[in-house]
Amino acid sequence: MTPDARQVPASTVPIDTLLASVHGNPVAMINCARTLLIASGDVTRARAVCHEALAIAPGHPEALALARPILSDGIGAWYFTMVLDARRHALYAKALGQVLRSGGVVLDIGAGTGLFAMLAVRAGATRVIACERDPQVARAAEQAIARNGFADRITVLPIDSRELRLGRDLPEPADVLLWDNLANNFLGAGCAATLADAKARLVRPGAPVLPERAELFAAPVTDLEAAEHRMGVVEGIDMSAFNILRCSDFTIARGKFELRGAPVTLFDFDAAGGRIHPGRASAEVSLKRGRVDGIAQWLRFHLGEGLVYDTLDEDVRAFGAQFHVTECFEADEGMSVHLHGAHDTLDTWFWLER
Repeated sequence: MTPDARQVPASTVPIDTLLASVHGNPVAMINCARTLLIASGDVTRARAVCHEALAIAPGHPEALALARPILSDGIGAWYFTMVLDARRHALYAKALGQVLRSGGVVLDIGAGTGLFAMLAVRAGATRVIACERDPQVARAAEQAIARNGFADRITVLPIDSRELRLGRDLPEPADVLLWDNLANNFLGAGCAATLADAKARLVRPGAPVLPERAELFAAPVTDLEAAEHRMGVVEGIDMSAFNILRCSDFTIARGKFELRGAPVTLFDFDAAGGRIHPGRASAEVSLKRGRVDGIAQWLRFHLGEGLVYDTLDEDVRAFGAQFHVTECFEADEGMSVHLHGAHDTLDTWFWLER
């Protein structure tokens, strides 16, 4: 007897036997993946079963309802907002046009949706090797590339670029290095180490890097929704002891904070230059009157000649500012503070001294 299409009972029967017994029934197949493979920690195989089931019955409503949570688990929501950033796309397209006037091979690391790989082909790339280490994202990108007619010039590799091998995955060093930032602080997702490896092994000496550099700005700010991010007096009871446990940093939209001082550039990361090393920086900032309860930090990318993308611009959809919690205080007009920042090439942290 095959397992019911809605529920697969606990069994001592080997998983392979159960899967074989329901093969051809997409709902039962996905239920096996959901209740047996996921439970045993075999997420990769569970997703493979989902894809196989959906190939058997494309568009099956119940199969889709069951498969979606498995296929989308762990996939960042940012992929869906980044593709709405038309200004960013236009800037990258122009930058790619500047470095691909004579064609060339592009290595795209952290390829994500594959959109920039396709823009590179439009700009004149003769070939694009696109690395995306998340196999689910790589699979979707490969499908998008094929649907749009670029499969003959773009190869998607579902591996980390640090696993790439010249001669096996890349016939020879690439002419252009294209990478896509995934963090509000530039350094997230191992960016520094990944860039250093790619520049040392996978591209020709002096190859253009897009983006070529990123400035990190910071400023003391007022969180306009502070009541949602910290505890005070509740029903006449002081709950502020919990504030040490609140999230220390989070993404904040442009309209959700107010600058209490002029922004300063704490770091200027040179993606096209040498290896990025740990750093510390400080700046004196004059404050405007009002409450200070954090530091906002954002980036300005330099993509090419005259091409700048600031993640705090009004029409930005791909990124936001990062809010870093500090002790709250009331600032007098013209009060001076020292804004400090540090990074270890993996993460950043910021603080204020009065």
